[in-house]
Amino acid sequence: MADGLAELHVGVGKLRQKYARIKGPVAFLDESYQAPKDSSQGQQTFYVLTAVLVEVSSMVELRDGLKQIASRNRSDGRTYWHTTEALREERLDDIKDMLGFLSDGEEACVVTHQVSVDSDDKDAEIARLRCYYGLVKALCTACDDWDAVRLFVLEERNEDHLMHTDDANHRALVKGGHVPRHVELVQTTPGCEPLLWLPDLVCSAYRRTLTHTDVTSSFFDIVREQVYFVPVSKV
Repeated sequence: MADGLAELHVGVGKLRQKYARIKGPVAFLDESYQAPKDSSQGQQTFYVLTAVLVEVSSMVELRDGLKQIASRNRSDGRTYWHTTEALREERLDDIKDMLGFLSDGEEACVVTHQVSVDSDDKDAEIARLRCYYGLVKALCTACDDWDAVRLFVLEERNEDHLMHTDDANHRALVKGGHVPRHVELVQTTPGCEPLLWLPDLVCSAYRRTLTHTDVTSSFFDIVREQVYFVPVSKV
């Protein structure tokens, strides 16, 4: 890992230390989008950012259950999971079981969705920032449906400058008074933290309601009752 990435990437040990100090739920974040640069003429653009809120006391049980489902029907026994790959491999029953496992718990899922991405926002980076701000702003404040979140765990992107962009955007929101100073963003991989599979699942299921009309477009119904939608915010 390059030096620039190393200073942002949070490994297993540091994550566990942060969990031990945190009060309230931890928000695990992932995205799904169709940016203008990747869209053909007339094709719908969108940006979706999802958070799944997990209490520290539930993390071990959730990880164990997710890994058990992920390793099923794999000849190599790996516990790797990515919903897009599972769809490509037609592991539809496993996807439904993953979503069902999430729906059996009390974890709130929070989604912010920009219905379309401005044509000049070619990479959907502005949409990403607006959705991130809307999500963090909503989750930083306690309400009837969740306790205030103080730690956000984001699946890191695979390019140095993009990881730095996410970090800089969070720090700018804090500096500007949009986000409380004690709210922290960390970036890591699903390999370090399998709980990132949860927002990946929800994002993928919601995406299929926008892009497909086959049986997979109904997968979101499995978790719909525990999903809350929050508005996109302009920074």
